Amino acid sequence: MIKKPLNFDWTFKTPAASEDVHGFSGQSVDIPHNAVEIPQDYFDETAYQGIHSYQKTFSLEPFSKKQRVFIAFEGVMSCADVYVNGVKIGGHVGGYTAFMVEATQHVKPGENRLYVQVDSHERPDHPPFGGVVDYLTYAGIYREVALLVSEQDFVERLLIDGDASNLHIAVHGNAVTDAVHALELTIENEQGVVMHHRFETSLSAPHQLTLPHQLAMWSPENPVLYSAKLSVDGIMQQPVRFGIRTLRVDADHFYVNDTPIFLRGLNRHQSFPYVGYAMPWRAQAEDAELLKHTLGCVMVRSSHYPPSRHFLDRCDELGLLVFTELPGWQHLGDETWKAHAMEDLRTLILDGYNHPSVVIIGTRINESQDDDAFYEKTRDLAKSLDSTRPTGGVRYIDKSTLLEDIYTYNDFSHNGLTPGLKKKRLVTRKDHPYLITEYNGHMFPTKATDDEPKRIDHARRHFTVLDAAYGQKGVMGALGWCMFDYHTHQDFGSNNHICHHGVLDMNRNDKYAAAVYASQGTQDTLNVLSMMHLGDKPGGALKEAIVATNLEEVVVYKNDTLIGTYRRHPSDWPNLPHPPIVIRDFIGQQIEAQEPFSKKDARKIKAALIETLQRDLNMTLRTKLLIARMMLKYKLKYADIVRLYTRYIGGWGEKSTVYRFEGRRDNETVLTVYKGRDETLNLTMDLSTDQLIIGDTYDVARVRVTLSNGLGERAVYSSAVADIICEGPLHLIGPSTIAMQGGIQSFWVRTLAAGTATITVRSRGLEAAKTLHIRERD
Repeated sequence: MIKKPLNFDWTFKTPAASEDVHGFSGQSVDIPHNAVEIPQDYFDETAYQGIHSYQKTFSLEPFSKKQRVFIAFEGVMSCADVYVNGVKIGGHVGGYTAFMVEATQHVKPGENRLYVQVDSHERPDHPPFGGVVDYLTYAGIYREVALLVSEQDFVERLLIDGDASNLHIAVHGNAVTDAVHALELTIENEQGVVMHHRFETSLSAPHQLTLPHQLAMWSPENPVLYSAKLSVDGIMQQPVRFGIRTLRVDADHFYVNDTPIFLRGLNRHQSFPYVGYAMPWRAQAEDAELLKHTLGCVMVRSSHYPPSRHFLDRCDELGLLVFTELPGWQHLGDETWKAHAMEDLRTLILDGYNHPSVVIIGTRINESQDDDAFYEKTRDLAKSLDSTRPTGGVRYIDKSTLLEDIYTYNDFSHNGLTPGLKKKRLVTRKDHPYLITEYNGHMFPTKATDDEPKRIDHARRHFTVLDAAYGQKGVMGALGWCMFDYHTHQDFGSNNHICHHGVLDMNRNDKYAAAVYASQGTQDTLNVLSMMHLGDKPGGALKEAIVATNLEEVVVYKNDTLIGTYRRHPSDWPNLPHPPIVIRDFIGQQIEAQEPFSKKDARKIKAALIETLQRDLNMTLRTKLLIARMMLKYKLKYADIVRLYTRYIGGWGEKSTVYRFEGRRDNETVLTVYKGRDETLNLTMDLSTDQLIIGDTYDVARVRVTLSNGLGERAVYSSAVADIICEGPLHLIGPSTIAMQGGIQSFWVRTLAAGTATITVRSRGLEAAKTLHIRERD
C-alpha cells in the first residue's frame, strides 16, 4: 500500500458556492486548517458556522485495474461531502472521527482534482449538537488528509492486544475478492526483529490468531512499544505500533498488569487560540508532555471526544493513560443522532485499539440522563469490538444505572468549605468501581490575572479534592476539570466566551493550581504560592505561604537571615503523596537574636505575634495578659509592642525584603526560589523547540514570553503589551501585538519553508530574540 500525504497547497474559500465543485480560485492554505480564525476572546460564536470549500490537485502515477484509490481524512468539522473530478464519491457526518472514501472509479493517471465541501453548522442530527454544548467545535479540515493506493484486497486494520503470554491478533481486510493470500507478520523493536510469523487467509472476513510471545509489557513506568509490519503477497501494508498490557478494575483500584495505579489527572480539550482544533503533530504531542512531565499526571481524559492520533502516539511513548469517550455533551438526540453516535463509538474504538495508553472507553454521552436501552447498545458494541478495556460513562447523577465497568462521576460538591468529595456510598454502591471524572472547574473560575488570594484559593480547592480522593476508600482516581481554559458558547463561561476553568490558561501558562499536580509528580518541583507582598493580602497580613513541592523540606531565609526549616504538617492535606508544606512562621529566631528578651520570653512573644496575626489583630485574653507581663518585665511601652508587630510581622522599615526558599532532599538543596521586591524588569523568551521539521504537514513551535523582576518573579499585574516580529520562513499564529497575562504570554509560530528564522519580542523597552532552524524531513 502506498500512502501519500495531501496536506500542502490546498485552495480555500468561504462561503462556498454551488459551482465550486467544478473549480474555484481562493486562498492558498495547508492542512490542518481552521476555516474561520476567531479572536482569543470576545467574538461571535456563529462566525465559524457555515459552508466552506476546499480543493486540492493531486497527481497519480499510472496504476493497474487491480489497484484501488482512497482518500483518508482524519478529522473534518463537522460534516463533509467529497468529490473527485466533479463527481461525489462519499461523505461523512461528525467532526471527531476519521473516515475514508474510495475514489477508484473516478480518478485517472496524471492530474486529479479533489473537492471537499465542509459544513460547520451545528446540525442537530449528530453529536455533540442538538442541545447546548459547553465548548466550541470550530470548522474546517483540521486533521490530516492522505491519498492511499492499494491492491484489490488489502489489510484495513491490524489489531493487536495480549497478555504476558500470548498475542491476540486480528486482521481486518478490505477485499473485493475471496482469494487466499500469503501474509507475513514481522514485529520489531529498536534493536530489530523480535517475532516473525507466516500464515494464509482470505481478506474478505476478519482473521484472528494467537501467538505466544516474550515481549516486554507496556506500563506507565516502562512504556515499551513495538512495530508490527504485515505484508500481503509480498506487498507491505501500513505498519502499526502497539504495546502489550493487561487492564482490570475492582471496587477499589484500577490495575495495569495487576499493579494498582491511582488515576490522578486532568481533563483536556483539544483547542488552541485563533486556530481552534487545527494544530499539527507537535502541538498535540507537547500537550501530552505538559500533562505528564510538567503537571505530573497519570491519566488524561479526552473530554468530550476522541483526540488526535498524534496526541495518543505521544501518550503511548510517555506512559500517560488515556480515558477517551463518545463525542457529546448532555444532549441525547433521536434515532438518527444515536446511529451517528454508534458509528463514532465504533471508529474511536478501532482507531484507538493499538494505543496501549488508551485504557478506558467512555460509552456514554458526557453528563446525559440515563437511557438504558441506548447505553446497553453502546456497551455491547464496545465489548464486541474490544473486550480488553474497561468501559465508563461520565455522569453527574447519583444512583444512576451502571451499565459500564466503572461508575465514572463528576463530583462538584466542594465549594471551598465543604468536604472535598461526596461519600461514595451516597453516589453508587460500595462494590462498584468508582472514578471521579471532573471536579472544581466552574465551581471557582480563576484567571491568571486574578488577585493572589483567589489564585491561592483555586489551588487550595484542587489540593482539597485530590486529598479527599486519595483518602477515601473505593475511589480509584480523580481527574480535575481541567487542563487549560477553553472557548465556549454564550451559555457558559465568562462574557468573553472563555471558561476560565483550567489550571493553565488557554496559552498553556500555569496558574497556581497547576503546582498542585506538578508537586504530586516525579519531577522535582518547588512552587511558592505567594508573591510575599503584604499589599496583596487581605488586611496586609502574610499569614501563611503554601509551598507546593515534592521535596522533603523547605529552608526559608529572609534577607539572608535563616528563618527556619519546615516540613509537612500532618493536618495539611495528609492523604496526598506529597502534601504541600505550609509555612506560618516568618519570624524564626529574629526576636531572640535582635531584641533584649530571654530566649524563653522571645519565643512567647513570637507566638503571641503570630497568633494575633492569624486572628486578624483580635487578641485573646491570654495573649493580652502575656503582653502586659512582658511590658512590666521589660519596661515596654505600647509603642514598643506596636514596633515589634510592624517589624516582625509587617516588615515595615526595611529597605527591601527578599525571601529565599530552598527545597531540600537528603540535606542537599535541589531547587531555590526567590520572592520579594525588586524593581528591575527582564523580558525572557523560551521555545518549545528551535528545530522545526516540515514533514507530512507543517510544524509549529510554542513561544513563551515572560516579564519578570530580577528575582525571577513574574510581573503578574503588568498590563504591558508586547510586539512580535517574525523574520524568515515563519508565520505567526495570531496577532503581532499581544497583552501580557499574569506576567506571561505564549503564542505559536508555524513553518512556511526550510531555512533559518528569528522571532523578536519587544515590551517596555526590553527585547528578547531567538533563532529557529527549519528543515525538510529526510
